[in-house]
Amino acid sequence: MIFFNANYAGMFLISYLITIYGFPQMRALKDVKIKFMDKEVDCTALFDTGPGITAIQRSFFEENFGTRWLRLDRPLRLYWINGESIVVDKYVQANIVINGFELPEVVFIVDDFVKEVMLEGRRIKLPELIIGSGTIDKYGIVLDPKEGVKFTGAVLML
Repeated sequence: MIFFNANYAGMFLISYLITIYGFPQMRALKDVKIKFMDKEVDCTALFDTGPGITAIQRSFFEENFGTRWLRLDRPLRLYWINGESIVVDKYVQANIVINGFELPEVVFIVDDFVKEVMLEGRRIKLPELIIGSGTIDKYGIVLDPKEGVKFTGAVLML
């Protein structure tokens, strides 16, 4: 069962997802920057406490940075929230710039990344980047329903 609380506050969209386990997941959209090699580009990120990885659309990455990614020794089979599986075999070490903080992170490049969906007859563009719980936890990022994406004091120790 999915519930959306569509409070729109500037660039933030907060929603709650009640999983099959009954635990709420929190999500927020925010504009961030990706730095790779000597280039920096803007993109929209979905901060999502569900997935454990951080992933980017292959087409977006390729358009902005080319094909300078690394290959995994063995591909990973990952599962989206809807149960569909994808195979991931590429990654990069990039920096994600959030609120002025530059965070080094392994970002998986996903070939089968949906760019848009139809919801109630409207096309909705999906974000280019998903920031998962591994990155959220590592850097002390908090998803606050009123203030959006913010950092705890832990990030200041970087």
